[in-house]
Amino acid sequence: MKIESMPLVVGLPSVRLGAEERRVLEQVQPTGVILFARNIDSPEQTRELVASLQELEPRPFVAVDLEGGVVNRLEGLWGDLPTAAEAGTAGRRAVRALGEAAGAACCSLGIHLDLAPVVDLKYPNGLLDRQGRCFSDDPERVAVLARIFTEGLAEWGVTGCCKHFPGLGAVPTDTHEELPIFDPGEEELKRHLGVFEALASEIPVVMVGHVVVPGLGDAERPASLSRAVVERAAGLPGAPVVLSDDLEMGALEGWGDLPERVDAALRARNHGVLVCNAFDRLEEISSHLTELSAADSGLGSRLLEMAARMGTLRRDLCQRGAAVPAPDDTTVAQLWEHARRKAAQ
Repeated sequence: MKIESMPLVVGLPSVRLGAEERRVLEQVQPTGVILFARNIDSPEQTRELVASLQELEPRPFVAVDLEGGVVNRLEGLWGDLPTAAEAGTAGRRAVRALGEAAGAACCSLGIHLDLAPVVDLKYPNGLLDRQGRCFSDDPERVAVLARIFTEGLAEWGVTGCCKHFPGLGAVPTDTHEELPIFDPGEEELKRHLGVFEALASEIPVVMVGHVVVPGLGDAERPASLSRAVVERAAGLPGAPVVLSDDLEMGALEGWGDLPERVDAALRARNHGVLVCNAFDRLEEISSHLTELSAADSGLGSRLLEMAARMGTLRRDLCQRGAAVPAPDDTTVAQLWEHARRKAAQ
């Protein structure tokens, strides 16, 4: 069974697409590519890199993590941006300015998908709060501000992503390093889920985090590898596309080698999975999935369904991005400065 495009969103090793990188991408055919600071040297170079990706067939969509604050892959181009916490405290206009700044920068570089906003609730002891990544501790306010942020992105033809389902706000540890357990009472869990339920029909992508949540029917597996949790995310209003967080993170250390994690995440019914750093293992992952699907027709059929769903997302993202003229670098710089001023008021 031939899978024409793998439901993978992958990172690149450097600032250019050399012959070997192009060969791997042509072989694996990931649906998306995610850029990091290691891929970004200047606006011109980044546009050239994105243009080279668009020469691939099928061409992948291009994503980035651009929240503001500590999560700003474009800092080397236009400087810092306010955190979500700073913008949220300053109010709706500051959040709108942050969204427009992020959207303009992505549009100018040819990036289609911003893996933001964070819609986790703010908790005093939570890691995300310490990093300034949460808008508020009030679910209704988080939903309002996240909606405003993504409206700012949409002004520039850029799509957002709600993360991290079902909620990491109360988690004090870093999932890049270890797997936490989040086991609140039923009512408290509803507060976290309510934000995603309020936004999913408007923001078409949801990212599932690496956290064990017994209250959602699985006391063993991390949410990103749990069919019970992933199907809960896929069943949100609007039936969003569900992506796993990066499968190379330390939280999944006890869940097999990387190809096995990718298999587990797709069997859990994620529509797509992130593999952000292990470019040198992409062919191995692709071969592993192809072999498994040949031996298991049920898995093969599901992979085809997931690839089709990710293909539809790719089409929609690329069409949306192409509909808006790209701003020049001066306009982007002005919008970033405007976002900084608004958050400081």
